[in-house]
Amino acid sequence: MTARQRLVLAIAGVLAGVLVGLAGCTGTEASDDGTALLTNTSGRDDLRVVVLDGNGKPFREAALDPAFRFDTQFTDRERQCLVAEDGSFEVRDGDGDVRVSHDFADREVCEHQELEITDDLELEWAD
Repeated sequence: MTARQRLVLAIAGVLAGVLVGLAGCTGTEASDDGTALLTNTSGRDDLRVVVLDGNGKPFREAALDPAFRFDTQFTDRERQCLVAEDGSFEVRDGDGDVRVSHDFADREVCEHQELEITDDLELEWAD
C-alpha cells in the first residue's frame, strides 16, 4: 500500500468516525456505503480496534464502543473490499492484549458487511 493510499484510508476513516458519531447524536444509523461495520456485543467497554497495514504496522486505532467502521472504498477496485495487501486488524483489551485478530488475506472484509465481537470474544460475520 502506498503512502497516498494510507493517507486516503486514514482521512476516510476519520470521516467515517465522524459519521458514526453524528449518527449516535441523532439516533439514526449512518450510511454503510463504502464501509463495513464491526460491532461489540461482548459487553466489554475496554476493547479497541487496531488496523495494521500490509507491513504489520498500526495505522489506525479506535475504541470498539459500540462499533467501528472499516473504510472499504477504493477508487481503483471494482469490489469495495479490504484484501490481503491491505493488512489485518486486531481487537485489543484495556491492557493491550490481542483478543481477536483477522488477516484480510484469510477473508476479505467488504462494503456493507457486518461483523461482531461476541461475548466469547470471537469474530463472527452477521451475513
